[in-house]
Amino acid sequence: MSILRKKVNNKLVKWFWLISCPVYFFTLFYVVFFSGRRPKASLGYHAVKPRLEPFTSKWYLYTHGFDVSSIYLDVVGNVVMFVPYTLFLYIVFRFYLLRYILLSAFLLSVGIEVTQYVTGVGFPDIDDVIFNSFGAFLAILIIKGLDNVNRAP
Repeated sequence: MSILRKKVNNKLVKWFWLISCPVYFFTLFYVVFFSGRRPKASLGYHAVKPRLEPFTSKWYLYTHGFDVSSIYLDVVGNVVMFVPYTLFLYIVFRFYLLRYILLSAFLLSVGIEVTQYVTGVGFPDIDDVIFNSFGAFLAILIIKGLDNVNRAP
């Protein structure tokens, strides 16, 4: 049995995860669709074209001296945003098939970007899908690392 599964048996830890889960998903939904840096909704009219070439816009902004801190914030934010998603699936919902957790994170991220494009709220970007998926992968490495620590003699 993994160390995370043993830790979840503690009632206080269970309550923490159960209470923080809706807070996380509400925050994720708010940040993705309603935070102040997003354009207003424009169904049917797409003021922003989706960025489908990976890393080109970030690289251009980085090499041309634009606000580099916002680039780092975007990258780190997208990675960190999906670490809890993976942990919630694993701990709260007891979804232990890690490859399917990664697939679900990828599909959720694609769904978010498609919704941003269709509704006109947000900036659809392939980089977000890549970094969100990487965040889920990072959480899987954390889970596997904790499992390996638990199994070590």
